[in-house]
Amino acid sequence: MLTIRFSKTVDSENIMKFIHTYWKENHILSKDKRLFLYEYQDNEMINFVVAIDEKNNIYGILGFIKSSNNNSDIWAAMWKVIKHKAHPMLGIELLEFLRNAKEYNRLICSGINSKTIALYRYLGIYTNHLNQYVIINKKIQNFNILKVEDIAPIKQIHFKENSQYSLTKIKECELDFNFASQKYIPFKDKKYFVKRYFNHPMYDYSVYSINKKETLSSLIVTREEVVNNSKFLRIVDYLGDEKDLVYIARYLYKIILDNDYEYIDFICFGFSEKTLGNACFTMIDFNSNKLIAPNYFAPFVQENIKINFMADIKNIDKLRICKADGDQDRPN
Repeated sequence: MLTIRFSKTVDSENIMKFIHTYWKENHILSKDKRLFLYEYQDNEMINFVVAIDEKNNIYGILGFIKSSNNNSDIWAAMWKVIKHKAHPMLGIELLEFLRNAKEYNRLICSGINSKTIALYRYLGIYTNHLNQYVIINKKIQNFNILKVEDIAPIKQIHFKENSQYSLTKIKECELDFNFASQKYIPFKDKKYFVKRYFNHPMYDYSVYSINKKETLSSLIVTREEVVNNSKFLRIVDYLGDEKDLVYIARYLYKIILDNDYEYIDFICFGFSEKTLGNACFTMIDFNSNKLIAPNYFAPFVQENIKINFMADIKNIDKLRICKADGDQDRPN
């Protein structure tokens, strides 16, 4: 028989070995302990549910990432089991253990395998996919990352101006979290935000405050992605009033021009298509190849990739998901 339980720091090496053997050989989280601990250590705990026998052999793992310190919403990640005669539905056992854990709040997972969608729906869990929006640099003639069949209609952009709005890049010491941003799911606190974007061990993020009449209204986080000699900018997180995007999009576009980015993209769910359209973003049609904005870069795959997600919540209208949520924006 197996015991299903939460992990502790002493289980770290065993989990990393399981990832190497059964998830992917030489996976970065099986080799780089610093990154592994950054992602999953929580004081004396490791944020994994494990199925383990009396000899300390692991038969299944289900990782998760907290979005706040107390009563946290959590992002599921790295769900993998191997066969065990006494536990033919071991994967479901791990999932149900985490779903029913009183220590945490709502469970979400971004980047689910399309083959598991039917299972989630059977369990009464909501599924959908993230949308992808882009603003293209109209001064670039030849694209290496982006693939565009007809650039003319996409380049017709007219940004709205409002002198009350400003965009300012900030440091950790300048971070203010006292603004009305937390009516959405998942709830993100300052501790999570600082760890995720200011203290990442490998990635460099830029955090900007959006101010209206010199008062903080929203926070936006970006990361540069480089492919050979070309690059683009990605919005990876956004907290606050989405309507602010309409009036700061022109500042984002200036960043694109100043840095010779091919484009900026925003992969998300729960943001108004109309509002993003008013901010001059074009939505990617996943059923067409007329406009391709890649999502895989290690290795580089010049294809549109739809990111599926599940959310074990009822009030879907409050759900917001961005690219960096969960484990979707980490080194591979």
